[in-house]
Amino acid sequence: MVDVKSNTNEIHDCNHEPKMRTDSSGTASTPSSSFEYMTGEADDSSESKSVIPFSLKSVENLLSLSKATCEEELKEMVQKCKQMVLESAECSDERKWLVRRLIELRLRVQELRETSAENLPETQVILGHHLIPQKYYVATYGPAYCDHCSEAIWTMLQSWYMCSDCKFCCHWKCLSNIHRVCVHVVASEAGGYTYTKDICPEQGLANQGYRCAECKVAITFKSAWIEPRLCDYSGLYYCQRCHWNTAMVIPARVIRNWDMEPRLVSRVAAQLLTHLEDRSVLLLEDLNPKLFTLVPDLCLVKKMREQMQMMKRYLVLCPDANNQGLPWKIGIRTHMIESSGNYSIKDLIDLNNGTLLEEIHAAYDTMHIHITEKCQLCKARGHLCEMCGNGEIIYPWETNSISCHQCSAVHHRACWSKRNCCCPRCLRLKKRRALQDQQNTDTDDCITEDGLNTSDSPSDTT
Repeated sequence: MVDVKSNTNEIHDCNHEPKMRTDSSGTASTPSSSFEYMTGEADDSSESKSVIPFSLKSVENLLSLSKATCEEELKEMVQKCKQMVLESAECSDERKWLVRRLIELRLRVQELRETSAENLPETQVILGHHLIPQKYYVATYGPAYCDHCSEAIWTMLQSWYMCSDCKFCCHWKCLSNIHRVCVHVVASEAGGYTYTKDICPEQGLANQGYRCAECKVAITFKSAWIEPRLCDYSGLYYCQRCHWNTAMVIPARVIRNWDMEPRLVSRVAAQLLTHLEDRSVLLLEDLNPKLFTLVPDLCLVKKMREQMQMMKRYLVLCPDANNQGLPWKIGIRTHMIESSGNYSIKDLIDLNNGTLLEEIHAAYDTMHIHITEKCQLCKARGHLCEMCGNGEIIYPWETNSISCHQCSAVHHRACWSKRNCCCPRCLRLKKRRALQDQQNTDTDDCITEDGLNTSDSPSDTT
């Protein structure tokens, strides 16, 4: 047996050990017990920063780490360190230090392998996924899990990938086994949601052949590990790896019943719903026109959106409004002032909890004040009622005014009713066009008569 204490090789200072541990943790590695060890050691910071045992001072040079150390040298050091661990006493300080150094050496070997030119990770395109390597990505929102094997991803130690479109995550080792099409591709081909009219169109396990709808693994009620789980969005059954009991708001339930309660959905459905949550792809008036009569706030939002579209015509022509970022930079969702019929699921959820109404009211007031009070140019583009002639400036979006559908003239609603919905500007334009047509007819007749007289006159002869 080799006596660890009898080695004569001298080594560098032990203060370098925490630095190497930090550098190694920032690189990717395959799942192993090394991470578990480092996690356990992190709870005992006093031991992780302890000095090298006196008995190992003579062998520290043998296991020294430096930037110039190549992979072959590191492999030899790993073998020597393993031999020393086996020859040291159990639960001794020497063994603890050697195990820590062995972990650092192995991580350094893995780092050299993964940073080599031939093994440099690149973006992978698989089934529509644009998988980008996340070697140095630190998850701040919570732990990351592989969407293929549903196991945890040790983001600081393992090589893993994330789709830039749908946030699909997977280990490097799971790349070749991916069978889920990117939901960005699915949403693009379908033009939005797949199910907006049918609430949980369940077909039953028999129609699926008692297999998972995604990975096709056999599922049954007999074993808890392969328990079938129903997706409330698609109505299909999935296994536990493809269904994580994620709760999401179902678009069909919102459109049909104004039901905002989250339901359990599969991973592919959860990613699709998350991907389309902020996108205005729902035409509510076509899907369920009765919803506007049952939800008063929805009718109010539609009316205010139509009014803001009229205000937008004023603001896009105003230089001062463009300098202030109106109407696009006033804290409102862009599609709210681009059209009046498109909604997203987030819009409907925020409308239900009151957030959307506050946002629209604030934007409405900002636009209205600029046009009617602050900007003289926008105010000068107002209208005067020709029917009453009282000199009051009115605008087409006000409740007491109405616009003519033919000439866009704005009048008081009361005056419009008194005149039996007859627009004086349209009558004036009609008379002007009739007079112009009469003049054109008389001119054509004169030209024709002049031509006939010229043709009837005898020609001059010499």
